[in-house]
Amino acid sequence: MLKIVWMNEQNYKSVAAIEARCFSQPWSERTFFEELSNPNAHTYLALDEGVPAGFLSVWEVCGEVSVNNIAVCEGSRRKGIARALLQAMLDELSAAQSVTLEVRKSNAAAIALYESFGFERVGERRDFYSHPTENALLYTKFLNGEN
Repeated sequence: MLKIVWMNEQNYKSVAAIEARCFSQPWSERTFFEELSNPNAHTYLALDEGVPAGFLSVWEVCGEVSVNNIAVCEGSRRKGIARALLQAMLDELSAAQSVTLEVRKSNAAAIALYESFGFERVGERRDFYSHPTENALLYTKFLNGEN
């Protein structure tokens, strides 16, 4: 059974561990701990049968949501976890005007997921990622009829 919970003082190390496994330049455990005191930060942790399987980190400022990171552990992919995380965030932050994110240009699976949620490609950032160097596609989902 999949359950989405908030990151808290008891589970932030699990979020940091997922980050470390999934990204070439991960945020530190300390950074995730510090996010707990940031009133603009929202981090969701997916538990698959009670085991940390993925997370989504966003900042919400003045009605604009920016996705910092979304990650699902390799053994937990293709189970709808990223979809569940995105839906939980959209449900909770439904009063926001927009959600923006960057995605590696080569990440076809993530792009397909974002587009299935109605995200629209609005730009490209040259050499945004490193290890390896790659452009980022910029996507935005306009909420509440805004555009």
